[in-house]
Amino acid sequence: MMKRGTKAQAAAGAAVLLAIIAGLLVMFIFLIPPSERAELLGEQTSGTSISTTIQGVVEKNLLTLSPGRIDYLAQNEIEHPLPVINVFTETEAEVIAEKNLVQATKTVFSQHPNDFTFQINDLTNTDNIYLSFNVVSASGRAIITLNDETILDAEVPLGAINPLHLPKNLLKKDNTLSFIVSSPGLAFWRTNDVSLESIKVVGDVTNLQAQTTKQIFLVSDTEKNNLEKMVLKFQPECKTGEIGPLTIRVNGEEIYNAVPECELNFVPLEFSSGMVQNGENEIVFRTSQGTYLLSHVSLTSKLKDVDYPTYYFELTQDEYNRVSSGKSRLRIIMSFVDVSTSKFGDIIFNGQIKHFDTREASLSLDFTADAVKGTNSIKIKPRKTIELRQLAADLIQ
Repeated sequence: MMKRGTKAQAAAGAAVLLAIIAGLLVMFIFLIPPSERAELLGEQTSGTSISTTIQGVVEKNLLTLSPGRIDYLAQNEIEHPLPVINVFTETEAEVIAEKNLVQATKTVFSQHPNDFTFQINDLTNTDNIYLSFNVVSASGRAIITLNDETILDAEVPLGAINPLHLPKNLLKKDNTLSFIVSSPGLAFWRTNDVSLESIKVVGDVTNLQAQTTKQIFLVSDTEKNNLEKMVLKFQPECKTGEIGPLTIRVNGEEIYNAVPECELNFVPLEFSSGMVQNGENEIVFRTSQGTYLLSHVSLTSKLKDVDYPTYYFELTQDEYNRVSSGKSRLRIIMSFVDVSTSKFGDIIFNGQIKHFDTREASLSLDFTADAVKGTNSIKIKPRKTIELRQLAADLIQ
């Protein structure tokens, strides 16, 4: 009599074996083509799977054309998210030029002015420019000219003076400040002099290095071919009153130039599909003043419904009679460009849907039973983008 332990071990072994068999069956079901899997499981499909090809002698060619690329799109929009965008300008007071000491003297018979040259590299973005200095000694009036235009002609007290504003209309890239002292006049024996120290030219310089940010987004051929419009969305963070206009360009074309409402939930901008190209696309954000932090930035491609083309051919009364009596058959051949990857989808002939799934270079299909007298129609709806080199319809024997 078998012991209980032996029985338990046998039962456990049988259970493991059944589990392995079940696992292999599940893997087999998932690996076979969808149409065969549906048939094996007894499921209903949208059409009849095609797995046979037909051969014969061509009586008459009814249709021959080259459809080319037929796109498949699983969704009606494609999103291109972008990182957080930060564009800003910074304005800071900077010392543009400085000199430790300036001395000028003048007598009735001679004068010794002192020149101070300096450069302003970016005059457009430099504002509020001032000259400051300390007066060490002075006898007579101090005269200061900027590019030969007088900006000061007065007696100056000892010590620090109020900064002198340098008019922007007198400034250029290369500038000269001339320090002169007035003549002693009738007191010809005297020498007037002025001695200045800590001479500085200061101004508010705006840094524009971060005022522009560029991002790249990619658009596929299928997306471009079926693109209806693009929508850009972003959430701006900024301070009202401290910002200038925000400019946005796509591939060099301006789509926005305005001051958005700060803290607005979203700013949606719609622009034409004609501004977008296959492959790389460039979007540029720019501001002339202030700071913008743009979050939740995304570009969404709105796609039009794919209109699959329909192809037609005619069957005369005599041809239809031959087909319906079985003397002739109707064969449709699809020839593909790609000979290795899987091609699958539906072919709709006179409203009847049949599924195709192949890796071959061409596929011959028998539609004898679905032929009608007069106009017959063929529509191909791929479930993956395919390139169809040739589509032909023949009467064969």
